[in-house]
Amino acid sequence: MLRSSASRIPGLPVLAFAAVLVALLIAAGLASASTTSSPDTAGDVGQYSSMALDASGHPVVAYYDVTNGDLKVLHCGSADCATGNSITAPDTGGDVGSHPSMVLDSGGFPVISYHDSTNNAAKLMHCNDANCAGNDESISGVVMLDTFNASSLKLDASGYPAIVFTEPGFGGLFVVHCNDANCAGNDETTEITDLGGAESDFPSLALDSGGFPVIAYYDATSGDLMLTKCGSSWCSFPTLRHVDTVGDVGLYPSLALDGSGFPVVSYYDSSNGDLKVLHCGNAACTAGNSFTAPDPDPDSDVGKYSSMVLDASGYPVISYYDATSLDLKLMHCDDADCAGGGESITVADSTGDVGLYTSLALDAGGFPVASYYDNTNGDLKVLHCTDCAAPTATATDTPVPAATNTAVPGATNTPAPTNTAVPGATNTPAPTATNTHVPGGGAHADTATPAATLTPAATATLPATATSTPAPDASGAPTLGEPPLAGGVRGDEIPGGGVRGDSVGRAAGGLPNTGTGQGAAPDGNAPALPLALLFAGAIAMGVGIRLRPARRR
Repeated sequence: MLRSSASRIPGLPVLAFAAVLVALLIAAGLASASTTSSPDTAGDVGQYSSMALDASGHPVVAYYDVTNGDLKVLHCGSADCATGNSITAPDTGGDVGSHPSMVLDSGGFPVISYHDSTNNAAKLMHCNDANCAGNDESISGVVMLDTFNASSLKLDASGYPAIVFTEPGFGGLFVVHCNDANCAGNDETTEITDLGGAESDFPSLALDSGGFPVIAYYDATSGDLMLTKCGSSWCSFPTLRHVDTVGDVGLYPSLALDGSGFPVVSYYDSSNGDLKVLHCGNAACTAGNSFTAPDPDPDSDVGKYSSMVLDASGYPVISYYDATSLDLKLMHCDDADCAGGGESITVADSTGDVGLYTSLALDAGGFPVASYYDNTNGDLKVLHCTDCAAPTATATDTPVPAATNTAVPGATNTPAPTNTAVPGATNTPAPTATNTHVPGGGAHADTATPAATLTPAATATLPATATSTPAPDASGAPTLGEPPLAGGVRGDEIPGGGVRGDSVGRAAGGLPNTGTGQGAAPDGNAPALPLALLFAGAIAMGVGIRLRPARRR
């Protein structure tokens, strides 16, 4: 009889066990789990955090030290703030540092607006190194304010700061546009807008393509979300609008401008305890506006301290606080308006009372990075979320019509004989490598993460026929294995006491991509199980090469 020589292969049981173990580790996606860290635990620290990512994707955070009354700056030595961190207190003169808003200049040096409570001043610091070390930073008093409860900062095309401040009870917005990088010389241009209300609060600033300020904020007199569009770089001739007037709405706004310059705002509906999203129908927000409340939990008070950025497709990504569960939550919308119910919502941190004063950015891979306050321990925390689920397409989230989201033309546009079948309702052949979507095609084709039911099988195949035409992926998923999309980093900071810190800068990024050429699991992170099985099979095949028939006896 024939007898295999496999029984004589040394270490075969060990190899088989290793193959299974590696397969399980790949399937579990253990190498890419999210990380949370508490990089500063010295005293009560971390309120009013404002964050940006440096050129290496390492978080830089400005925040308030309540214990010592100081402004502090954290520069992480790694993407997860696990090693090599620098922590400095660049201004310790009195009670300083509350309500900071921070951006990085072209050299990666922090620029920070904040409050000096001792001297009743709004201040601007421009650090001369990436860590704000050496106690030799440039510090200027920008505006004298008796009280102060919010600021929002951006840099114009010349690197000069544009800042919005609010003063409780005064009723207006102080808009300052500096004429140098350090706001020095006491000759900055200052405009005061919206003097009609008793109190304007929580401003969030963006600059349009002309460098003109656009400001979202809360009108405490009317309980409305407001939008001001300035008529010049120093905010002359502003246009003021009550853009949401239903209930007490507009607290903690976070503003970004889409690719057409139309405002997108996340904010809190105090009357209903909801997170809301506004997407204006034009640059002035006068028509075609969309309002949604995308977190569907009716029993939770959600939406405080929201911080929003737009991904590469213009879809909002939002960090916010769940005041019922005391958790940090992350939402990734699957369309530009956060409509339709297909949003991905993740409880990003639930250890204690966490998630206040959030500030959000996207890393080069499109994954969320957030700084926030741990109210239980009085610590600054940083989350690097590499397994947060990306949005999954629903029945209402169909790809853009074929005119803009079609397969690359070919002679017959039919699948190759080795096309792998995609399990699903129609079980149609998957497109081949030469039958990819046109770059810049439909929005859903660029952002949706493949659903669990649309993962390519390891062995199932369908024979190709002359009439078999590849059907579009039902999830509108990107072509498997394509590189990350270019993504924007904004990193808005939302203070509970009225801070609004928006960080700017761009970084290559987009939605999560496994980089394996395989489908993604439902969490948008772990490779699909067939990949693990194929890996195990490859090892088994390597062993099988040594199998041969034994000689007949």
